[in-house]
Amino acid sequence: MNNPNETNQLFWSPGRPHLGPRFLGERNLSTKKYKKPHKLLQNPDAIVIGSGIGGLSIASILAQKKKMRVLLLEANTIPGGCTHCHELDGFEWNSGIDSIGDMDPRVGRGVFRPTIDFITQGTLEWAKMPDVHEVCTFGEDVYEWFSSPEKNIEWVERRFPGQGNIREYYRLEESIQWWAWAWAVTKLIPGWVPEALRELFYRVLGGDWRKYMGRTVLEVFQNELGFSPKLASVFSYMYGNHGRTPVNAPFSFHAANLMHYRDGAYYPVGGPGQIAECVVPIVERAGGQLAVNCAVEQILIERNRVQGVRLESGEEIRCPLVISDASAHTTFMELIDREIAVRHGYAQKFDDIRPSPAHLYLFLGYDEEIELPKQIFWQMPEYPDVAPYDLDNADLEYKRNMRLEGMGGYLLSPSARDPVYRERYPGKSTVIVLAEAPYAWAQKSWADPEFKAKLEADIAKNLERIALRHMPQLEGKTPVVRRAGVPMGCNPRAWESCSLGLEPSGDRFVKHTHWLRPKTKIKGLYLTGQDPFSAGFAGSMFSARITYAAMTGNWFSLIQKVPRYKAAPIDGELGVGGGARPISAE
Repeated sequence: MNNPNETNQLFWSPGRPHLGPRFLGERNLSTKKYKKPHKLLQNPDAIVIGSGIGGLSIASILAQKKKMRVLLLEANTIPGGCTHCHELDGFEWNSGIDSIGDMDPRVGRGVFRPTIDFITQGTLEWAKMPDVHEVCTFGEDVYEWFSSPEKNIEWVERRFPGQGNIREYYRLEESIQWWAWAWAVTKLIPGWVPEALRELFYRVLGGDWRKYMGRTVLEVFQNELGFSPKLASVFSYMYGNHGRTPVNAPFSFHAANLMHYRDGAYYPVGGPGQIAECVVPIVERAGGQLAVNCAVEQILIERNRVQGVRLESGEEIRCPLVISDASAHTTFMELIDREIAVRHGYAQKFDDIRPSPAHLYLFLGYDEEIELPKQIFWQMPEYPDVAPYDLDNADLEYKRNMRLEGMGGYLLSPSARDPVYRERYPGKSTVIVLAEAPYAWAQKSWADPEFKAKLEADIAKNLERIALRHMPQLEGKTPVVRRAGVPMGCNPRAWESCSLGLEPSGDRFVKHTHWLRPKTKIKGLYLTGQDPFSAGFAGSMFSARITYAAMTGNWFSLIQKVPRYKAAPIDGELGVGGGARPISAE
């Protein structure tokens, strides 16, 4: 394997001045910086519920493009959703952002870098991870995943000769992604167009994207591409990114996940918490306000038109434009009146769609600087009575029978991935291990203290075993922090503690696409984030551009090149405080 500690950083290098604001860290905690405001912004131009990347993005876009005074309401004590970090006992662990693809506009698609640069006004930098960006293991078998189709083709043809048409897979991956444009357009076709016509448009022009949403990963790999069962499982290792095993996952969405990293994986310099640090000042300079610890109780609606929101404190803020980044389920099943949700058919939709999985976690913190690898490691579940490489039955055995001794996991070191972590947390190292978990485990742990204590002990034991296997540098070292449990994610109010919004099933992207859209049937109410578009950081962020296009009717904004930003010096450093300036209108 390549040197796991190779620098290979494309957008940041030691000694280079930082673009972003002061990095959060041990001496500058988010928990101390962000406070509930004494007085909320009155008569804002727009209210955004939730400060996940979807909410942050649409707030920044409206502030920059429309000079709108946005009130950004966050129920948590720290903004950021999946971009915020858990600050515990003098350490910091991510809540959701571990690796982002498509961050280099010079290679591949680079579709998301211009968007995040615009949203942060160029004040956020990204560190490129090693060329071998992920490693997956099936028992003792180890597979390295490169940021290059050709390099992956080489090792597949060498290790699995004649066991599948790997080149046709990569061609199909590109075709599926290209045809996704028709699905994106369904999010913007005006509501007055009959759904039957919208569906006809999607059926005729959806191409491979729609076709392969109706076929499973296992079916396509084995029956169409001729992959051996073993190779099909190897190419399914990333199923934890969407929460559906090969026998259930739609091939299109799985292929889109793999393609996202084909030209590299990147990590935000200073940690994911820097994203909110970069965006909030942009919103504030336009006259807007971030209000943490301000949970919304109800979206106020009169005569089918939004009037504002009522907070759990009882305070009402009037505004004719509300954008919810709180998920479709929370918006329609908790924040609007039940009668309105039923009348418009929203409440009935959730009888036919489920949430994505919840997760359990292990956080390890060490009071010493340990040289750990930058890669992400995936260990597949394995049991002696389940055939090797049988992901579907191994995953079922783990979840149905709660056999933690053979559980799989997802492992990384935030302190190794962030090039300035030691500047922010001197003399410390951190590790995260994650795994999916049925919501029933979370429910039982909340109701039964004895079950909770045993579950947390078993989680810690088995996930630490995974950590020691893939990071032998930890052997013989005792963590000063060892925290385990279920769940601990980015949205404590999520439906059944789900991590990725609504389930990424084929039906979600076909059958449900016509109502999961930014513009709702209620005047002045819009959705953004994962549910009206796609799951994960990139999908949530780009969802804000879809929402903006739906709000303004400016479809051209989706293909229009956004301004690129370059930060200007401020007192010998580069920062966000008015120093970011556009260098081109590309």
